[in-house]
Amino acid sequence: MATNLIWWSGIALEALILLRGAFNGLWKRYPLFFGYLVCVFAKEFVGLLTYQLSYDTYSLFYWPTDLVTILASCLVIFEIFRSATRYKPGIRRLTQTALLAVFVLTITYAATDFAHDHFMTLSRAIANLGRDFRYVEAGILLAMLWLLARYRLPLGRNSLGIMIGYSFYLALNVVNLAFLFQDGNDPALLILDPITYLITLGIWSVALWSPYPEPVQPSETGIETDYEALAARTRHTLGRLLARWFRINKP
Repeated sequence: MATNLIWWSGIALEALILLRGAFNGLWKRYPLFFGYLVCVFAKEFVGLLTYQLSYDTYSLFYWPTDLVTILASCLVIFEIFRSATRYKPGIRRLTQTALLAVFVLTITYAATDFAHDHFMTLSRAIANLGRDFRYVEAGILLAMLWLLARYRLPLGRNSLGIMIGYSFYLALNVVNLAFLFQDGNDPALLILDPITYLITLGIWSVALWSPYPEPVQPSETGIETDYEALAARTRHTLGRLLARWFRINKP
């Protein structure tokens, strides 16, 4: 009974955020975040109907759709970085490329682990991928928090609400996963994840209820200066390497 109540409450909050976002125009401002939320809402709503009407087929539905939402969760990270670097297109391209590389490497590692363990069950492989994704995302968000504090990157109230909600969810999720993947774990820990997600939806509901103006474009910041210096050094190094390569290979 309690599980169904949490499940229905989560679906109701997701629907509320999606409808409110469509009404107040935040879908256009945060398309990646709302794209992720649409995936989760579809999975939860159809999954609940499947669970109620045909419990035997629920496990067949759950794991493939869980894989989709795991992969879609990286959209929230991209959205946070995209919002924080909206006035820095060069830095945005750099961070997006780095993030994409990190997530591709994580998926590759999970696929290699799947093959190395003689093709473990699909459910176990997806659970492992979800755990690895959570750890990677937590590390990326910590780096993001450091960048925000170090270079005072402006973040609007709506974007800050998205980041706070997802940071809260990831923090408790990582702690929960650390216990769940140990032998002799308490089954009661299984209820912690949906409760944490329900609280996260509450944070997002408040943060995204109304659109707030984005911060004005700041003057040149330390991160831009560092980026330009790094880009200049990279161009200089590549130029020297190319010149040396041409000298060595000159007929």
